[in-house]
Amino acid sequence: MKTVVIPADFSPESLQVAHILARNAQEKFSIVFTHLFHVADDIQDLLFSTYRKKEYDFVSEAFWEECHVIKNLYGNKVHSIKVEFFYGNKLAAFKNFLDAHDADFIAYSENNGIPKLSKSSLDALPVIKKSGVELINVDKIEEPANSQEICF
Repeated sequence: MKTVVIPADFSPESLQVAHILARNAQEKFSIVFTHLFHVADDIQDLLFSTYRKKEYDFVSEAFWEECHVIKNLYGNKVHSIKVEFFYGNKLAAFKNFLDAHDADFIAYSENNGIPKLSKSSLDALPVIKKSGVELINVDKIEEPANSQEICF
């Protein structure tokens, strides 16, 4: 079974990426929604910050409900859906994050991009493009003229 990481801002556009993948997938896969945050350099911020707790406030109840809808609609293709945040400043750390989640693909929408949630958000597109993991631009999947094949 494959694992697809979807960099997200937990908006309807993020969920649309998952819908397109599930509609077009050939085999069962798991989804990991993530958002990339940089880690503060100041020791005071690191010691006294609660940033790892408050990021979950960005994930609305409506987002979770739509995740359940996706799971129910595409239960034969979507094995699991979870949210994990990445905290780091280095590409190597992001690669470790992807390895820890056994990521086979990173799916995104180049048209929609990946909006930042806060001032500590990283610009995700350049990072994912350098990750070394196969990318799926869902904008090209359902274009009739030059559709991209999903490899799973």
